[in-house]
Amino acid sequence: MNNYYKMKQRILTITSMLAFLLLMISTTASAQVASGPSDATTPPPTNATDVAKVLCAGSTISMSAPQDNGVDFAKYHWYKIDANGNKQEVTTITGRTYTEVSTSAGYYEYQVVTENANGCTSPISDVFKIYVLPPLSVTVTSPTSSVCAEAGSQAVLTANVTPATGYVLNYQWTKDGVNISGATSSTYTATGLTTVGTTTYGVTVTYALNSSCAANATKDITITPLPTKPSITAN
Repeated sequence: MNNYYKMKQRILTITSMLAFLLLMISTTASAQVASGPSDATTPPPTNATDVAKVLCAGSTISMSAPQDNGVDFAKYHWYKIDANGNKQEVTTITGRTYTEVSTSAGYYEYQVVTENANGCTSPISDVFKIYVLPPLSVTVTSPTSSVCAEAGSQAVLTANVTPATGYVLNYQWTKDGVNISGATSSTYTATGLTTVGTTTYGVTVTYALNSSCAANATKDITITPLPTKPSITAN
């Protein structure tokens, strides 16, 4: 009989340990809400006003829930929508402010529930949607890096941007650091290159959705002097 009770006690102990481990695993899993966008496939918004905010690549997402007459609620239940459209509670954040570092482009979608000191909870909020832009980069290319110093010389400069499609972009070309009036397309043709030396042309590219997300690149064009007029001599 003693062996029977000992075995029963061991089984109860093992069962309790397994139940505790399962609880720990479940709690850990619920806290590990996936990083990255909720939706990385839907095209970007047409206008910045179509979402709550448009952020540059790698920005920190930061938002706040309401207070109760100027005082924080006892608890805030934050939810992030996952790639399958399901709400996942972020159990590691229960305060009024939620922050997350964006990892890639797409829509980041959140909801929140407030809870007062008596344990009463609010209805869940509407979805708060933020769009994060992809990294923006640009290079400038030209068929030539050197031209002759004469009135007819020209250099065609092209801004090669990544991402190349899917977004409305703004361009501003510069000459030696000064904006060139009207030079706001993806290409610029420099003409009248008569001053000998090196001229630096540059371009700044920004997203129409958020002009603070910018990329810059430059290209040097060397203007070389013409040979002097030759004279012919007889041998």
